[in-house]
Amino acid sequence: MCNVCTREVAPVVETPPAKPNRTLERMKKKHNITTDPNDVEKQKEVAYQPDLLAVSTQFSKIAYDIFKQGLVRLQETKAFVIATKTPQPFHIALAVLVVLVWLTRPGSGSNLRGWKGLYVAAVATHLGAQIWMTLISGVVLYFTLPRHEFGRVQTVLFPVYYAFNAVVSLLALLAYFRTQCLTHFQHTSWIQLALLLAVFSIEAYVRLCLVQPMLRAKHVKTQMEEAAGGGQEVGRLVLGELAHCPRYLRVLKMFRAYHSTIAMGTMIALGCSFYSTMILVDSMCH
Repeated sequence: MCNVCTREVAPVVETPPAKPNRTLERMKKKHNITTDPNDVEKQKEVAYQPDLLAVSTQFSKIAYDIFKQGLVRLQETKAFVIATKTPQPFHIALAVLVVLVWLTRPGSGSNLRGWKGLYVAAVATHLGAQIWMTLISGVVLYFTLPRHEFGRVQTVLFPVYYAFNAVVSLLALLAYFRTQCLTHFQHTSWIQLALLLAVFSIEAYVRLCLVQPMLRAKHVKTQMEEAAGGGQEVGRLVLGELAHCPRYLRVLKMFRAYHSTIAMGTMIALGCSFYSTMILVDSMCH
């Protein structure tokens, strides 16, 4: 008899079935989440159709990847190393430039000069905050952190960001109006006044009327996603079992409606800020 026939066979140990996750089951019961992953027809029926926001996010990720690759190549150049290793000359040159611009600005008195300084500083601060939050911080964090971690960061930043921008835009509006009062409205740009008023109105409306409902919808959406074990993907949305939950789809639709409205208002305000800056440049040139 060969050795193969006489070899003892190890007994097969049956693996006990996995115990159900009580927390997961309790959250599913709380939010009325019913799923059937084996139902292929139902899965096709409720398959997630990317909307305009999702498609734009995908293209934003492509643009972000291209930008990131270009930035890596730039960081490997000698010019970038020299510029980053010796930043002091750039700081000194910037400080000198700011002082020279301030000293050469026209003005008949310190009061008028002070209001003009507040107006310019408010417009510059507002535009800088918009560019950083909309085009840099949000994009980098969304494509770096897990989706729920990014959502927690945005939950803290959103109210502060829109409140700050509304206050700064109001300061710019008041400073510009006061400046025109001191100059007896000799060179008033009513377009500039309308742009500043529009930016303040949009940001105040977003902060007072849209941010809190959006955050409430986001909180419910996050709870349901955590109950289903999702939300850890980076830079994309994976529905998983929640594709079969009508209540989750309604909450997701509500969240996207608020988020899209806020994004539209933000982009309109950003465009107004750019145009307002161009008007400011024209007034300085004259």
